[in-house]
Amino acid sequence: MSRRRGGVKAKSASKSTSKSVVKPLSSKDNSHFLEALKLYEGKQYKKSIKLLDGILKKNVKNPDILALKSLNLQFLGEKSDAQLYASQAIKLIEGTAASAICCHVLGIYMKTIKDYPESIKWFQASLDNGSTNQQIYRDLATLQSQVGDFKSALVSRKKYWEAFLGYRANWTALAVAQELNGERQQAVNTLSQFEKLAEGKISEAEKFEHSECLMYKNDIMYRNAGSNKDKLEKVLKHLNDIESKVTDKFSILERRANIFMKMGQFKEASLVYRALIKRNPDNFSYYKLLEISLGIKNNNKLRKLFYEKMNKFYPRSEPPKFIPLTFIQNENELSKTLSEYIIPQLSRGVPATFSNIKPLYQKRSSVVPRLVINIVQKYFESINANETPIAYIWTCYFLSQHYLYMKDFNKAQEFVVLAIKHTPTMVEFYILKGRILKHQGEFIKAAQTIDEGRKLDLQDRFINCKTVKYYLRANDIDKAVEIVSLFTKNENSANGIKDLHIVEASWFIIEQAEAYYRLYSDTVRKLESLNKELANLNDKSNEDENAKNALNEKIKTCKWECIKYKGLSLKRFVAISKFYQQFEDDKLDFHSYCMRKGTPRAYLDMLKWGDNIYTKPMYVRSMEGSSKIYFDMDDSLKEMQNKQSDNEDGSPAAVKLSNKQLKKETAALNKRKEEEKQTIMAYNEDQDNDPFGDKMIQTKHPLKDFYDKFYQKYNEQVRDDEKDCLLDFEYHYRDGKLALCLASMNKLKTRITDASNEKSLTILAIMTTILSDASQNPHFDDIAKKVAIKGLESQYKDLLLLGDHSDNAGKEKSSTLNRLIDKYQDGLTKNLIILQFIYRFPTVFDSYSVKELILNCVATLDPNKQFEVLQYEL
Repeated sequence: MSRRRGGVKAKSASKSTSKSVVKPLSSKDNSHFLEALKLYEGKQYKKSIKLLDGILKKNVKNPDILALKSLNLQFLGEKSDAQLYASQAIKLIEGTAASAICCHVLGIYMKTIKDYPESIKWFQASLDNGSTNQQIYRDLATLQSQVGDFKSALVSRKKYWEAFLGYRANWTALAVAQELNGERQQAVNTLSQFEKLAEGKISEAEKFEHSECLMYKNDIMYRNAGSNKDKLEKVLKHLNDIESKVTDKFSILERRANIFMKMGQFKEASLVYRALIKRNPDNFSYYKLLEISLGIKNNNKLRKLFYEKMNKFYPRSEPPKFIPLTFIQNENELSKTLSEYIIPQLSRGVPATFSNIKPLYQKRSSVVPRLVINIVQKYFESINANETPIAYIWTCYFLSQHYLYMKDFNKAQEFVVLAIKHTPTMVEFYILKGRILKHQGEFIKAAQTIDEGRKLDLQDRFINCKTVKYYLRANDIDKAVEIVSLFTKNENSANGIKDLHIVEASWFIIEQAEAYYRLYSDTVRKLESLNKELANLNDKSNEDENAKNALNEKIKTCKWECIKYKGLSLKRFVAISKFYQQFEDDKLDFHSYCMRKGTPRAYLDMLKWGDNIYTKPMYVRSMEGSSKIYFDMDDSLKEMQNKQSDNEDGSPAAVKLSNKQLKKETAALNKRKEEEKQTIMAYNEDQDNDPFGDKMIQTKHPLKDFYDKFYQKYNEQVRDDEKDCLLDFEYHYRDGKLALCLASMNKLKTRITDASNEKSLTILAIMTTILSDASQNPHFDDIAKKVAIKGLESQYKDLLLLGDHSDNAGKEKSSTLNRLIDKYQDGLTKNLIILQFIYRFPTVFDSYSVKELILNCVATLDPNKQFEVLQYEL
């Protein structure tokens, strides 16, 4: 950090803004300030603060002192005080002059608290105000890259490169910045310029970095060439020139093959693909590309001969044996080839035999399963359990998996039991038996079965995790935590939950969140049942006081469990969001690290990964899970507001009694929390003051919280054709933004390529009906309703008739649903997701009728899916 105090500029401000006068530091105080700055850089934060406090006694309104003190406090962990001093410093700067060093300190503080846009602002202000510290440009470029401002990052990279030309990392960073801004030729020139300077000077330790940068340069040239043959020739020549210096031979060969394919030189390309197959004969994509280069892709006869020949060359490789199974049409020939593929694996006892052919079950479902079961059943009948035990048990295993896939659970159970009886020490058989029980809806038995397998090998982490997952699916969270804690670090904690949060074990956290949500749903039903029982007891004239007291205790326990499960479920869902935020924050270090280590190709892969990090399945799953809780809280708040408006005549005596009772219940609740806190804590108390998630579920703005914690990040990154249009529509509908509901419909409309896309058309019709109903709902803003109805009339007039609520069309909710069913029979009645969506709009559609449709729809599903829908969705 530069200690130069000169070059102060006044920050622009409105003439009407009154400027507070900042008292300059005396020479003695200035000397103390510089010493405090030196102490900060030496990480002696307390000594630095002591010096700064001495200056503040004389000059309490100096932004330099306040800013540096805030930074020291931040590193001491006193974050609230640090924020206070930083805000005081910023208030003094507004409309007044700011020193370059003050801006730099504030930039570092903002970077520390991860407010990257503000950090960029203050670093830039430091440079604008005369700082001569060129290192700021490096920090600035890193932060600009982090927020995706690559245009500004290029300027910063260039400035830093000009100041430090002797470091290869700066040349690489500049080239990357140029390419990210579309300046590919300039990037090539930058890399070439350094190559000339470094020629003959590359040490042994620098060879890998040199290799990566050479290959990266070829990448840029290749992307820049497009389909231009002259440019591709230059790329090929460069590739040949650098081949001896590049360690990544696969990339060299793959690039050469791609160039030949683009140039239409298929014979040369085929030779390269043969070389690649020789190096890695198990890569399926090489075989597919070799087919194309040989021109046999559409000739199954030639393809079969080709793979027969390749199988002779590579008899132990999988692709030459498997790929013919995907295109052979003659059933007799296919049956023979399947037999040649499956039987040797079963005789050798390959556990993954079924997994190997499972893709064929999915792609050729009308033929392959029928042929396979005939082959394997015949083989099974021919083997003896005592003479060929290996073949016997793994054939049983295969047949069980086959019948499980075909949803014949009894047959699947029969064969896995045969395998267990023969060899009761094989863990895989217990896992399969557990899977079958899970599909039958027997979650507790499934967990117990896999736990039985776990006890056969207590050192196997995989079976441990699988057992934990099954216990969570069975809602036995305590047992799951007990088992998972066998493999975690449990220092100073009751179990492994803290450690699982530290290592960001998303699979466990999200399963636990969903288990807590299911327990919450069960407890809500139980509470409703107990309240009804209490009401019936109160109605009786000869009521039993003891029974009533016992029931009240049960209700109190049930209420506490409702609060606990709901809060912990949301807490765990939000933890997943925090993990992904941490993944994004971790990118920050790699903007400079990858340049220093000379790995620009890996860096670009990281940027590509980061561009859609919030659309990954685990994040989306946690977002959808949390939406149920947030939307439920939104419904509860609206219902409460309606009740308050209906009951404005409150009895003071009743309120007083209620408050007294509330205090008593709160005390009892706090006691329970203290007793259970240690077993559910995810973080230490100094890091988390809301272990049960109470503050989260007491929010007055659930929709805003959902947007801030989940939806905003997802919405910024997800592609329109991949967006969850139902969730998008429902969120905006609940938020009262009907125009955005219309926008969501328009995005869905662009996905529809023809009239046969029945699912999307059905969803559009339902959304039109809901939006049409909203236009008559007094709870929505009048302007929003006008915009919505205008959009519907102009773009969805034909669908609008389905949701017509005029007297002629009938006002019954059931008639609205019936009109949709008449128009979109299969698209509506056979799609569970759509039915679950409309079930959440009871003001528009008749809930009873929708429930009947859902029950009919789930009748064809697996028992476990039926149980999930019936127990937790309806």
